[in-house]
Amino acid sequence: MAKPVAERHSIFAAILRGVVVRKTVMVCVLAVVAYLAVWWAFSGTEPAPAAPASLFLTDYSRAVKGNCVKFDGPGEDDLGLTVVDCGGAKAALKVGAVLGDTNGRCPRGEYKVLRDTRHNAALCLLPNAARGDCFELDAEDLQSSAVSKFDCAAPRANVQVVDVIRGSCPEAAELGVPYEEMTLCLRRVR
Repeated sequence: MAKPVAERHSIFAAILRGVVVRKTVMVCVLAVVAYLAVWWAFSGTEPAPAAPASLFLTDYSRAVKGNCVKFDGPGEDDLGLTVVDCGGAKAALKVGAVLGDTNGRCPRGEYKVLRDTRHNAALCLLPNAARGDCFELDAEDLQSSAVSKFDCAAPRANVQVVDVIRGSCPEAAELGVPYEEMTLCLRRVR
């Protein structure tokens, strides 16, 4: 005996719904797998964008410890700083600490301190020094000293970096300038 039409339609509808649901789930799973495959194939292959060659810095609170900077005026003043490549000839100073308060204190060491009252921040700057570098600076009063990196034959260079180490300086160094994470060992050249 034949099944009534309504019963045949409900069985057919249930089968059709099951097939449609399975196909929908299958399509969704395949879409996710395809997305993940494309993401995996293209992630990590692009090099990270290079930092800009220089970045003008007027808000000192946005500086990053380890950045090298140069002054943007004829002297060392609050006209602003430019973040530069630490390997460049103009990179005489490095950010040793960024303070979130203009009244904050730098870590242990002789820092050149710049205060940004507009953004309530301060920078603790130290020489960007490596063994053999020569500077014009007053190691006894870095705060009021101009800090410039020079070729060692230049007449303005007055100190040379003997070493940058943790701990005590070797005998070849006449001056040791301690910082939180290192000691700058210097000798006078003039």
